[in-house]
Amino acid sequence: MTFPARKSVAARQSGFTLIEVLVAFLILSIGLLGVVALIVQSKVSQHQAVQRTRAVALADEMIERIRINPAQIETYNIGLNPVGESTDTPEPTPNCATNTCSPEQMAVHDLWSWEQALQGQAATIDGAAADGLVTPRGCIVFEPAASRARTGQLTVIVEWRGLVETSDALEEGDDNCGGESAGDDKYRRQVAVNTFVIDETEL
Repeated sequence: MTFPARKSVAARQSGFTLIEVLVAFLILSIGLLGVVALIVQSKVSQHQAVQRTRAVALADEMIERIRINPAQIETYNIGLNPVGESTDTPEPTPNCATNTCSPEQMAVHDLWSWEQALQGQAATIDGAAADGLVTPRGCIVFEPAASRARTGQLTVIVEWRGLVETSDALEEGDDNCGGESAGDDKYRRQVAVNTFVIDETEL
């Protein structure tokens, strides 16, 4: 009389165990999806951090170039007309990396070199830049101090495209690197490095 009862209990326990396995599988699947989403988000954040670090380094690089050659600040002062958008700008002659150049020639070559660095032309894969910013723009704005022509406030702006939409400190109508159309881009990232440049010949 007891055997059928025991068999019924065993059948019920076996069915309950199957449900537990299905629930555990569902929880595990949700957990794995969460891990994958976390890894993707981590990669996005890492990419954006690398791009921002590179942008700051590129801005600092141009500032140092200008500090070395302050007499040509008017050449460097391209304002909000960006460089970095063209991928086929020919190298100016002479090549100031291997030849002696005048201060003006050095400034022109510096701007070209900076544009190449923005695009990451130093490292290429199958002829395509592999180490630059995404859709880069670079602007240089100089405001001379009172009674000075080559001494004053220097702002170097580096702009690029991020992976997700965001907002920045610029308000509608503010000047930004690349003009008004760049200000409407929700994916825009931008760093601006401010410093003071001194031409000792003016002191």
